[in-house]
Order: sequence, then C-alpha cells, then structure tokens
Amino acid sequence: HGWNVLPQQHARTSLDILLGQFKSLPVLLLGVSAVLSVLTGGLSEALAIGAVLALNAGIGFAAERRAESTIASLSELIDDVVPVIREGRVQEVQASHIVAGDMLVLAPGVRVAADARLVQTNGMMVDESALTGESRFIEKSTAALPSDVPMADRLNMAYMGTAVAAGTGLAVVVGTASNTEIGVVQSLMERTEQPKTPIQKQLDRLGSQLVTASVGICAGVFAIGLLRGMGWLQMLKSSISLAIAAVPEGLPTVATTSLARGIRLMKQKQMLIRRLQAVETLGAIHTICLDKTGTLTMNRMSVVDVRLDSIDYDVVDGVVHWQGAPVQADADPTLSRLLQVCVLCNEGEAQHHHGSPSAVMNGSATENALIALALGAGISVSEMRERHALRHTALRADDRNYMATVRALPDSERHLIAVKGNPVEVLALCSSWLCDGLPVALTEERKAALLEQNHRMAEKQLRVLAIAYAETAAPPDNSAITNLVWIGLVGLADPLRTGAAQVIAELHRAGIRTTMVTGDQRTTALAIGKSLALNNGRALHILESDHLERIAPSALTTLVAQADIFARASPARKLEIVRALQASGEVVAMTGDGINDGPALQASDVGIAMGLHGTDLARSAADVVLEDDRLETVLEAIGEGRTLTVNIRKSLHFLISSNMSEIITVLGAISAGAPSPLSPMQLLWVNLLGDVMPAIALAAEPAQDDVMQQPPRDASQPLIGGDELKRYARESVFLSGGALTAYFYGLARYGVGARAGTIAFNALTLGQLLHALSCRSDRPGILSGRGAQGNNKLNLAIGASVGLQLLANLVPGLRGLLGIGPMGAMDIATVLAGAGVPLMLNEAVKKTAVTKRAMTE
Repeated sequence: HGWNVLPQQHARTSLDILLGQFKSLPVLLLGVSAVLSVLTGGLSEALAIGAVLALNAGIGFAAERRAESTIASLSELIDDVVPVIREGRVQEVQASHIVAGDMLVLAPGVRVAADARLVQTNGMMVDESALTGESRFIEKSTAALPSDVPMADRLNMAYMGTAVAAGTGLAVVVGTASNTEIGVVQSLMERTEQPKTPIQKQLDRLGSQLVTASVGICAGVFAIGLLRGMGWLQMLKSSISLAIAAVPEGLPTVATTSLARGIRLMKQKQMLIRRLQAVETLGAIHTICLDKTGTLTMNRMSVVDVRLDSIDYDVVDGVVHWQGAPVQADADPTLSRLLQVCVLCNEGEAQHHHGSPSAVMNGSATENALIALALGAGISVSEMRERHALRHTALRADDRNYMATVRALPDSERHLIAVKGNPVEVLALCSSWLCDGLPVALTEERKAALLEQNHRMAEKQLRVLAIAYAETAAPPDNSAITNLVWIGLVGLADPLRTGAAQVIAELHRAGIRTTMVTGDQRTTALAIGKSLALNNGRALHILESDHLERIAPSALTTLVAQADIFARASPARKLEIVRALQASGEVVAMTGDGINDGPALQASDVGIAMGLHGTDLARSAADVVLEDDRLETVLEAIGEGRTLTVNIRKSLHFLISSNMSEIITVLGAISAGAPSPLSPMQLLWVNLLGDVMPAIALAAEPAQDDVMQQPPRDASQPLIGGDELKRYARESVFLSGGALTAYFYGLARYGVGARAGTIAFNALTLGQLLHALSCRSDRPGILSGRGAQGNNKLNLAIGASVGLQLLANLVPGLRGLLGIGPMGAMDIATVLAGAGVPLMLNEAVKKTAVTKRAMTE
C-alpha cells in the first residue's frame, strides 16, 4: 500500500507565482498597448510599458513568495515513532512505515498513526476534535457496530491524526495514508477550488469596461481624423496614444503595492497572509463562520466549578475562588481532601523546566485540568505523590465508568483509595459524605440532593466528575471498592477564548453576521451560542447537520442564511454550508484549526486558520493564518481590509479621472482640427512616473475613525459606480479644459510644434498632481490646508513627481526623449493657471455638493 504518509498539498512553484502576476486584465491591456506601439515604430514606448509590467510582477512575486515560504516553515513534517506489536513483541516503528495488519499499542499521549479497528480497550478515551469537531473525549469500545454508523459514532475505530486521552488499547490497522478518514478529507480539499476575491472580480469588470471604452474612442478618433483628411499613419499613432491614455498603467502597481503593504502590516500583528488579495477580501466579509473547537474555545479542558456539601466554589484560570478571593488548599479540610484525590487518582504529570515559571502537562486534558486545579491551590504534586506511594490503578473500563487508585498512607500500614468518575456510579459506591471535613452517613435525601447538584451542573454543559475516597487497612481489589466517602463534584469545560464574546459583539457592530459551526450536539452548541450572544439580540436559530441531507437544494440557501448555529457538522457538511452561503451572494469567511475544517477553509472567500495550535492541513488550506491564535486579530485585519478598499477607491478615483482628462485633451484637440498635444511617450511619462507615486501614496491613507462602524461593502456592486464615474468625468473635464486652454494659447503664440505641446504637457501633469490632494476626500478643505494633513507620504509623492517634471524640462536627454521645447515666463504662468484653476473649480463643486446634502438632511 505504499508509505503511510498523506500526499502533501502541492505548493505553488516560483514559476506559478510569477505567471500569476500577468493574469489581470489591466496587465493584459498594457501588453496590447505595447504590441501596438511596436507595430507603429514606437519601440521606446513599448520598452517603457514592459518596464512597468516587470516592476509590477516583481512586487507581487516577492510578496507572495515570502508568504509561501513562511507558511511552509509552519508545516514541517515530523515522522512520529509509535509502538506496534510485530512478531509477538512490542516494537518502535516510524509512523510512515505502518501497514495494514499492524497492531497499534495505544496509551495516553500516543497519536494514532493510521485508521484502526479496536480489539482491546481499558478505559480508553480518544480526542477526535481535530477530525470531527467534538470537544469532548470519545470513550471507545470493541463492540461490533452496523456498517452505516456515522464516523463520529464509530466507537470501535481509532482514526489517523487523533490522540489517546486516557486509558489503553490495542487496534488492528485497516487503512493507511490516503485510505484513511483524513485522506478522504484531504482529497475533498484537492477538488475544491478557491473563489475569486471581490477586488479581482471588480478589477476584471473595470478592465472590460476600459477595453470597450478604449476601442470605441480609438476607432472614433481614427475615423474623425480620416474624415478631416489626415494621414492614416498619423491617425493610427494618435489612436495608440489614446489607447495608452485610456489604460491606467499605474493601476496594477498600485493594487499590488497596496496589498503587499497590507501583508506587511498584518505580519506585524501576528497574521500571515498567504494571498495578496485576501487582505482586501477581509474588508468585504458579510458572514463569518466560526469553528467552535480550537477557535472560539481553547480546545483544552479546565475546571470551572467545584461543589462541596453546601459550598459552591468558582474556579477562575485554574484557581479556586470563594466570594471573589483565591482559596488555598488548607483553608477548607473538605477542599483539601478533594484536591488530594485529584492529584492521586491521576495519571498525568506536571513537569517544571528550569527557568520556566509554569508547569508542562503531559496527561489527558481532563487530568491536566485537575492537576492545574491543585497547583493553583498551592499543592506540590510531586511531593504529595512521593508521600503516597502508588500500589494499584484501576482504569475506567466498559463496565466501570470511574477510575480508582490505591495509595500507601505515609507512616502507616493503611491505604488510601482515591476515586473519580461518573457521579451516579461513584455515588452508588458511597456510604457517607464529607461535611465540614468529617464523614457523615448518607441518607436518601442527601443522595437525591447530590444527584440534583450533578443535574444542575450538567445543565450548564459541564463535564461533571464525582470525587470520593476511603481509608482501609488492606489494599482492596477492584470488586471490593465500596463504602467510599463522597467528597464533592468537579465541573469541567472547554473554556471560551478570552475576549471571544467581545470580538463577536464588535463584528456585529461592523455589520458582519456571525455563525458557529461545530461538531457538538445541539444542547452544547446552544449553550455556547447563548454565552457568546451569537444572535445579536435575536432568538437563536440552530440547524443540525443531519437535517441538511433532507433539505431540497432550492431551500438550502434560504435556511442556511437564517441559521446562527450549525451543529454536528462533518467536513463535507461544513463545505456545503459555506457554498450555500456563497450562493446567496455573501462574502464568507471561515475560521478553523482542525483537519475537519480544511475543505471549508479552502472553499470560503477567506479561510482563517489558527497557526499556533492548528493542524498542518488547516494552515495549508487557509488564506490567512493567525500566528498567535488571537481571535481579536481578525477584527484588526477586517479594519485593515476595509481601509485598503477605501484607499484603492481613492487611487482609482485619481487614476481614472486623470486618464479621462488625457483622453479628453487628445480627443478635444483632434476634434478641433489641431494635432494631438501629447505624444505617446509624454502620455506614458504622465501615467507611469507622474501618477503612480501619488496613487500609491493615496493607497496608504490612514484608517477612518468609523471604519468598523460601517456595514461591509456590497461585493455585487461595482467598485466604481455610475455616480462616481459622472463625478470623475466632471473633474476630468475641468483638468482637460485647463490643459486645452494652455495648448491653444501655445498654438496661438508659437504655432504647431513642440513649444505648444510642452505647455499643454506641463499644465496637464501639474493639474493631475494637484488633483491628487482633492482625491483624498469627498469633502472640501484642500485649499485651506486641512486636506493635506495626516498623510505625509502623499505630500512627499507629489513633491517627488513635481521634481521629476522639473527634470524632464531641464535635463537635455529627457527633453529630447519627451519632445519638450523651451518655456518663457508667460508660458510658466499659463501652465500654473491651467493647473490651478481646475483644482479650485473641483473644490468649489465639492463644497456646493456638501451644502446641498446638508440642506437635504
């Protein structure tokens, strides 16, 4: 059957990442412009466009390659060594060498190396949360089961990737590598394609619109020129100039640089972005599906409640509290006895490493929680066990739902029997109960009261353990464990992550719907959903995974869109839920850490995996990895994504209105019977060197104060709507009006030639740079200086672009390349007027629009 190794997800090669940088429509449009330039003899223009394409590809490649390398370092394979029985004896074998027919030796802490049928168990419990999503440990048995039992209920099977939490067992391997349940999940992931991000869809749509507009305008100008008797070659070159002007050459660079900047910011906040576009998609999330185990909870058990006779202690972070104050073990003799049994009836250990203030636990989650409780009360686990030597251990079994140990009492011939387990079974073994530190005979009324305490704690969705003891003269056998003294009850829970409820409340304020996806039963899921306020003030709607099979596909989308909780969700059902939400038009994020989350993480618009305690499979499937597992980081990422989207819109505003002004300038001059005022090389200079730096700086605008109080952007709506395009057109008319006025002044004074074109070139370039200040906000204030505050990068970018323009007018080599002539004082004044008047007009229109809106409100 080959090696017992799951096939690794094929990482993108460097070539794949590089080729991916050339797949956007804006890049293809630039390539077409370059080809046309070559065909008409414009080799220098083609080389300039090629340089821009190379720059854009280099930025994107470097950012994505760095992210892929980092994620790969998180997923280094370690080949475990596991015990198996071969040739009648126990041998240590590498997990990759396991084959069908091997007999696995299972014990606490052992990770199951393959799918196996259990043939012997001794109180064995398995943590299957990574595979099924169940937070509770599953008690295993060897009994035969029907063939149609769901995976989560196959109690006689142990699955690859799960871990033994308690007890021991033997199991015969029946499936390895891809023939395991994990292998099925991984194959499901490989068939799942990632959807396009909102910004990819919007830029594709915008690119199509630009192609249509460019072809139409070029054809129109070409026809007008021929009708006016101009030569076809001259008109073809003019048409190519318009094609270059119609394409915002800086857009790919701006988009890639903005997204790469988002990746850097997120990396500083312990969030690894695996795909550039995931940063923007975070800002467009409408619904976030939160996996419960390991995401909303810590995926580790802890004691939260201790009930002794009439006292109900609270436990906070492993420390016993009474009326808000910490309690030490010696403060209450009954509590002291309970903590003693928790330590002595326990297979877990607490190891203190040199230089570390905290202990490292190596037992099951339940036993670790009991040891942590004792440590929090000031008990030395190692010293207590040294004083009470172990004589015998009786683990939980199929017919005994409790564990017992027999320990020697110090300086005595007597023995201590320490018992923990199911409250009903333990109570049946008790003949007395501990009251104020002294044993008191158990009455039927007291038994009923203790069972009621157990019931109330169970209603809180706690795992309840009874704690009891006895002191005997001789060590008993398993059948002679009777006449115990009841001490009390311990309630354990998989704790919610600190701040999880606050994060959900913040998501609701941001207009984001939250749902919980879990493998837990309905009652457990409902209790957790209520504590997290998932419903945001509404009645909770829960949908169990089993019901999905009976729902018609036409109704599934509606029901899924109404549910707050999805219970008993298998990997395939999680994938189905995500796809149903996407079918309703929502941008869906999925969080998770386990193997069972992999397909849904990959299919969602944004997959968010836990990096610290998550599985390799989950990290490889996700777009985003939380390196510190902090759920609060998701809020910061969503805010950054929203800010990025707003800023890209500002950059688009600047680039599109600037390019439209170039089109109108060229089209206006040709329609008036004059030659094109701008050559193809001048247009490239404006678009590539004059516009790119301000556009990138606009994309680095600081976040708005209310960015997380606004609803998410509707991904179905265009990035640039009709109203925005009308405003951009009006602004571009003012910009081109200033440039054309300056051009016609030059024609009147110098005639057709380089000097008139130089005046128009400088007026349009400077006008566009000033227009970048106006694009920062829809509100007026640029002229008073308020609009330029808060973004020094924009001021520096405009200053640098102005400096480049001065060099173009002063350096002989650049002047020759761009075809620039000399300018006098009157020419410079005309340039300043042609650039400044449009800014004042656009600001005046903004002020009028704001006044009208205020009056309407």
